[in-house]
Order: sequence, then structure tokens, then C-alpha cells
Amino acid sequence: MMQLHRLLPALVALAAAPAAVLAQGSDAWNAGQFYATRAQLQDMLSKYEAGSKTSAYSDAVRNIAGDEADLIRTRLEKGDFEVGDVITLTVAGQPTLTADFTVSPGYILVLPEIDEPVQLRGVLRSELRDVITAHLSKYIRDPRVYVQTKVVISVTGDGIGNAGFYTVSAESRLTDVLVTAGQPNQTAKMDKVKIKRGNETIWDGDELRQAIVQGRTLDQLNLRAGDEIEVPGKGSRSWGDIIRSMYYLVPLSLAISRIF
Repeated sequence: MMQLHRLLPALVALAAAPAAVLAQGSDAWNAGQFYATRAQLQDMLSKYEAGSKTSAYSDAVRNIAGDEADLIRTRLEKGDFEVGDVITLTVAGQPTLTADFTVSPGYILVLPEIDEPVQLRGVLRSELRDVITAHLSKYIRDPRVYVQTKVVISVTGDGIGNAGFYTVSAESRLTDVLVTAGQPNQTAKMDKVKIKRGNETIWDGDELRQAIVQGRTLDQLNLRAGDEIEVPGKGSRSWGDIIRSMYYLVPLSLAISRIF
């Protein structure tokens, strides 16, 4: 089984430097800070928007900048939370409020013995603790609040040990998620790993490898519930491969039918 610590040197060698140039001068992807703040995201958005229009960069770098700008813009407008996300809440001295809670339809967090739900539409993960603390202050004097957010991510492909759905902390790095899913196996085509949102690929190629090398968390990758990490293996077959196989099998089946 392939070990991730053996994989990183290869990823470093494959990583593209130009994509990182746009992030210089900002601590938005500081590996020691798990959740990006609104100010950091706005700073990064400005840099990527400018980079997407700068003729000094190649078309590839401008496209990367445009894609990242779109992801960040969506976060700033809609917030981070999706229905079904899990929030691990700890409130000192409040056992009924110390548990896992799920984001309900309407992007609200319903808490026991609290009359009004917490509104999460437009809220970033980095803002969650302050939002919940302010809300609970209406009912509890000086609440001491600690939070951790979790999202459901799917890991697919022949190149991963145990494909499936995983509820993981948004503080996790992509390599942590792959370890949770059984690690890439010997057939894994790591240069083809991609992250999809529905039918759209939001991370792949040099851009994704650079993000892995930087040690970005799921939050810093702008991921949300329902996103898919696809790890293809050498045995993976596309629809094109299947159709071509069927094309060659038809004459064979006709020949066999004539024999019998």
C-alpha cells in the first residue's frame, strides 16, 4: 500500500510555482490556521481577481486565478454551511448544549432549550464561534463556547483503499481525508486526482497538487458538504473505453452466433 509520506516528494516535484505567486504577501493559506477569515478571503479574492486579468500571467494561471476567485466569492456570499453539516458544540457548564448538532433546512442550527435557532446563512466557519456565542448570550450569561465543524465528503475511484462517504473535520487536510479513506493504493494515478462539485471539477492538475503541497485544509480549499475527491486507479475505465470495448465485442458476438 502506498504511503503518503512517500508520495509528497513526487507531488512537490509536480507542483506548479506560478499558481502560488498570486498568494504571496498573504497568510490566507497559513498551514497553522485551519479556518480562513473573512478578511483573508476578501484579500485573496482581490488578488485572484487581479491575477485573472493580468496579461503578465499565462492563460493557465489566469484560469486558475479565475476559478479560485469564483470559489471564494461564493463562500463570501453564501457562507460555509450546508444542510446536514455537523457542528460539534461545547458550552462550558451546559451539558445539553455540549453535543453534535446538525444544520437543519433553512441553514439554521436548532439547539435544545434555546427558543430561537441560530441563523447560519452567510456565516463562515471562522465566524461560527462568535455567532453562536452572541446568540447564546441572549439566554446564558457569558457563555464559553467551543466549536468544530464537520462536512460529509465522498471519496471515489479505484485508486483509493475504501471509497465511500466520510464525515470529516473542515480542519482536515486533503491528505488526512485520503488516509481516512484507506490511503491511495499502488494503482492510484495521483496526477489525475480531482475534486468535483456535482458535474463540475473545481480542483485538479497542478493547481490541486500545489494546494496539497501547501498543506491546505478543506476549509482553505473552499470545500463544502457533498464535494467529491476522485482518486482514479490504473484500472479505472472511462465511458469512452467501455464504448470502444463494446464496439469490438459486437463483431465477435456475431461470429460466435454464426458458429452455434
